[in-house]
Amino acid sequence: MTDIDFYVEATLKKTLLGVPLGSAPEEWESRLGGDFLDDVRKSRMRRDYGLIEIAFVRSAGSWRSVSASLQIHRMARGLDGVVPRPLTDVHGDFSRHVPLDVFRAALQARGGILEELTEPVAGGFRQFREKSTRTSLYVTGKSPQGAAEPGTLWSIIVQYAEGNAVPSHHPATS
Repeated sequence: MTDIDFYVEATLKKTLLGVPLGSAPEEWESRLGGDFLDDVRKSRMRRDYGLIEIAFVRSAGSWRSVSASLQIHRMARGLDGVVPRPLTDVHGDFSRHVPLDVFRAALQARGGILEELTEPVAGGFRQFREKSTRTSLYVTGKSPQGAAEPGTLWSIIVQYAEGNAVPSHHPATS
């Protein structure tokens, strides 16, 4: 399996290494490892694994994941340790840039459909949504965004359910 397979599976199945949204922090740690940073604020927590950020909410005394954000643009900087080791063990090396057309072809081969949204997005980004799962994707515009090349995936935002999600992640703030 490749890095593109990982992104497509996250988009279509809303799982990362087999862990579905709605899982507790311990389940994520058992699959992604212990190299993360937690940012806890009252009933919300953000767990940052580098490439992957997971948002949790506390309800009835326990934490449950409500969204996962794949921060693909971080790969463009070539930083060591951005990809958790369990991901490279399964998917091999991750590319610094993921062209939209390559991702879209892989997604369509597995039955996925991307729709481009016409809502304006700040910073020149283009926004797409996978039709069946409503997973959001942000793509760099014509001008490069930092080290990311034009026309490449910036981030993929997988949410548990429309009404239960934490506030949306805007690409310019990640």
